Amino acid sequence: MRKVYSLGVAAFLIASPAMAQVVIGGGNDAARHEQRAQQDRYDARSHAAQAQRDAAVGDYRSAAREQHEARHDMHDARRQEHKADRDGGVNLQFGR
Repeated sequence: MRKVYSLGVAAFLIASPAMAQVVIGGGNDAARHEQRAQQDRYDARSHAAQAQRDAAVGDYRSAAREQHEARHDMHDARRQEHKADRDGGVNLQFGR
């Protein structure tokens, strides 16, 4: 039984240089955009929490500024998600 396996591996190694190489990848841009979107969502939650804390102590001007920053960060996160969806296609490369 070991001989059969070793002969199979040897045949595979002999035939492998003749086989075409196929590389399937999704590209790195989509992962980078998704990571940036996650960071923007985290920033938005942080700004929203700060806005609530500012409003609780009566600092409404700072609360409004933080709320504006939170909305801006959520907008950025959605834009990064769209970029990730756009760049998330499958990349096929054939060659030897």
